Amino acid sequence: MSYPPPATGYSPPQQGGYAPPPQQGGYPPPQQQAGYPPPQQPGGYPPPQQPGGYPPPQQPGGYPPPQQPGGYPPPQQPGGYPPPQQQNGYPPPAQQGAPPQQQGYPPPQQTVPQQLPGQPGQPEQSAPAWTPNQNVGDNGPSYKWDNTPDTDPDSDAEEQPDDGPKADISKMESVQGYEAVGVDDGDAIPPPVYHPPAEDQRPEETFGEGGKISEEEAREAMLQFVDAHCCYGSRPAKQMTITNILPGSALHYELETFTEARSTSRVHEPHYGGPVDGPMNGIAPGPWQIDVQPDGLFSNHTKFTEVPHTSTVHGCHRCYSRGFIRCGRCYGRGRVRCSWCRGSGRRTKRVRDGNGRYKSVRVSCTSCGGRGRKRCMRCGGDGRVTCPTCRGYCFLRWFIRLKVQFVNNLSDYILEKSDLPDELIRDVGGVILFEQTLPYVWPISCYPVADINANSLRIVTHHRNSWQDRRKLQQRQRLRAVPVSEAHYNWKDVSTRFWVYGNERSVYAPDYPHQCCWGCNIL
Repeated sequence: MSYPPPATGYSPPQQGGYAPPPQQGGYPPPQQQAGYPPPQQPGGYPPPQQPGGYPPPQQPGGYPPPQQPGGYPPPQQPGGYPPPQQQNGYPPPAQQGAPPQQQGYPPPQQTVPQQLPGQPGQPEQSAPAWTPNQNVGDNGPSYKWDNTPDTDPDSDAEEQPDDGPKADISKMESVQGYEAVGVDDGDAIPPPVYHPPAEDQRPEETFGEGGKISEEEAREAMLQFVDAHCCYGSRPAKQMTITNILPGSALHYELETFTEARSTSRVHEPHYGGPVDGPMNGIAPGPWQIDVQPDGLFSNHTKFTEVPHTSTVHGCHRCYSRGFIRCGRCYGRGRVRCSWCRGSGRRTKRVRDGNGRYKSVRVSCTSCGGRGRKRCMRCGGDGRVTCPTCRGYCFLRWFIRLKVQFVNNLSDYILEKSDLPDELIRDVGGVILFEQTLPYVWPISCYPVADINANSLRIVTHHRNSWQDRRKLQQRQRLRAVPVSEAHYNWKDVSTRFWVYGNERSVYAPDYPHQCCWGCNIL
C-alpha cells in the first residue's frame, strides 16, 4: 500500500538517499557512477509528479551547479569542488595526496618578487645562476653556484667575506635638491650667508688676580711628588734647604668656536613593510632647513637624521631580492672537508696488541663518521644564509641621511717666562681672570699685559675667517692665571731648583738627586 503522490513540494527522504526525479517533465535521472544511489521502487514514498525537489547533479558526484550567475562554478573534474583559479597568485593543489617532503629549504622561484604597490620597479642587474644539487648523500641538499669550487673547503678554514655587488644609485629616482648625493658622505654643505649683528658697545672687561704659594706648600708638594715615584728617594726632599722661592703666574688664553657642519649621503635599511615617506608626499627640505639641536655646547659629537620625503623602496642589490646569499664558508656546497681526517674518512690510531706493544692502525674517523665530509655549521648544510643586507626581507628602503657634526675648535696662547715647559700649563687648574661667551666675541684689549691683547686679537681674527663651510654657533674666550713658583734648594753638594705649578700643586723637577733607589743614578 502506498500513498498518493503529492502535487508539489519535496519528496520525502528514503533510507540512505534522496528520491529520484520524475521520468517525464523533470530532470534526467543521475548516473550511478558516483553520488547518491537512487532509491528502490517498492515501498516508501513515490517520486513527486511536478518539479520541486532537489535537482540532480549534471555530472557524476557532488551537487549540481547553480542555474543563475554568481554561484559556484561547476567542477572541472569528477567529484569534490573545483580547484581554485590562479587569479590571486596561488597555485592549484595537487591532484591526489600531499606532495613529498624535501630535506632542507626548498629552492626559491626564479621569478622576480612581486612589485610593491606604488613603489619603483626592481633593479635591472641579473642574478647569478644557481641550481639545486640533490645528490649529496646524508649531508642534505646544497646549491651549485657559478663560481663554486670543485673541492670542499676545510672545516677549520676561515669564512671568506662576500660583499656582493654594489648598489647602482644612478638608476634610482633623483630627489629635488639632492641630485648629486652619493652613497659615501659628501663634502660639508656651506650654510646660508649670515651677517652677525654689530655690537653697539664693547662688553666691559674685568680681570682677577693669580695666586702664590709659601715655602711650606712648596716642600709639601715636593714630598708628594717623590711619593708618586716608587724609585725616587725621599731623603733629598726631607733634608733639602729651600733658599729662595720666586712666585709668579703663567697666563693662558683660550678661544673656543663651536661650529656645525652638515653633509648628506644615501643609506639603506631593510624594508619591513608599512608606509614610505617618499617624494610623493612633498618636496624634501634643504639640509639647513632641518632643525637639529646640539646635545651640549663646546663638546664634539655627531647626530644623524633622515631627510623627510626622500624614501624609496628597491629590491636588495646583494641577494637580487632573493633574501639569501651563498654561504661564505662552504661556498654553497653545504658540506666541508673534515679537518680531523683531511677528507679521507679514516685516522691513524695507536693501540696496544697482545704483547703489550703499541702499533698504528687505521680506524674510521669519529668526527665525520667515516664519510670525510661534514655538514657546514654556518648554513646548516643548505648552502645558503640569510642576506645580511636585507635580513631576508628582499627589499631595501633607501633614503637620504643628514649627518650633523658639532665640532669645538680651540686655539690658545700661553705666556710663561720661566724655564718651565709651556705645554704643562694646559692640563692644570688655575684662576679664571676673564671669561666671555657670545655668538661672536670681542678680542681682549684692556689687559695690562700687551702680549695677551695682541694674541687675543690675532686668534679672534683667525676664527672669524676660518671654517666658511660651517655655521658658527657660539664662541667662548677665557683668560686664566696658573700659579707657578720656582723654588731653589741645596742638599749636600747639590744646588738645583724645581717648579710647583697649578692648583693641583704639580711638581716639575728634572734635576732631582735621587731618581733611583739607594741614591743610584744609573737607569
